[in-house]
Amino acid sequence: MPELPEVESVVRQLAPRLRGRRLREVELLDPRLRRADFRPALGGTVERVIRIGKQVEIRLRETRGCGNIRLLCHLRMTGRLVWLARDETPRETRHLRARLRFDGGELLFIDPRRFGTLRFVPEGCEAPAAGLEPLSRACTPVRLSGLLARSRQELKPWLLRQDRLVGIGNIYASEIAFRARLHPRRTAGSLRPEEVRRLHQAVRSVLRRAIRFGGTTFSDFADVSGRSGRFYAMLAVYDREGRLCRRCRTPIVRFVQQQRSTYCCPRCQPLRRLGMLVASSRARETR
Repeated sequence: MPELPEVESVVRQLAPRLRGRRLREVELLDPRLRRADFRPALGGTVERVIRIGKQVEIRLRETRGCGNIRLLCHLRMTGRLVWLARDETPRETRHLRARLRFDGGELLFIDPRRFGTLRFVPEGCEAPAAGLEPLSRACTPVRLSGLLARSRQELKPWLLRQDRLVGIGNIYASEIAFRARLHPRRTAGSLRPEEVRRLHQAVRSVLRRAIRFGGTTFSDFADVSGRSGRFYAMLAVYDREGRLCRRCRTPIVRFVQQQRSTYCCPRCQPLRRLGMLVASSRARETR
């Protein structure tokens, strides 16, 4: 499933292509999408394209007295948004679920497994409650520490909670824990202040680097021009079971947490229980 870096890559590519264009026609080809009422959006001009968690939001300026309209697209497992300039021929039309025609081009929503969603929402409607945006200024070590406090959940499943940090999925959770030198099975609420700072830095560093390389492609993800993400070659632990750690040359191990694969380096990310940390701290104080 596309995570924050993949969706952000799509948004950054779509924004300059769509901004200022007028939506002329919407063709919903999949019956699952036909409940969406798109009529108030027709004639609207694209004001901005942004990411909300793992969703693409296209905001259309007020038209025909209907107020501003937000087009929300969740790509889910296999969804893709493809931009075609005027007179450009699509590479494929299989699994085409929707076609949005703008001045000078069209936006195709392609989704083989049909899990993705497309909604037109009036601006006045409140967006669903979500967690903290990890790349925003609001995400500080202090704020992150507050979210982690007293949590008994293991760290990696905690990173996947969208009511804590939005946009992080299975791939980047393993990568973030490795970058922070924290074992994925550590209790989230047991992190010390310096560990929280490392985690905060790792979250932002891993996500920003992945965005710079266009995200990660395993099978389906492609950007608006049909190109695959290039971050797969940069992965430090994910999908590298048995291969040597890039940092210490120890074989990467894989295990399962909440029915999902987790990867880590047992040497770079030793599992230290809270009781062990307290005992170690007391021992140092008595020296």
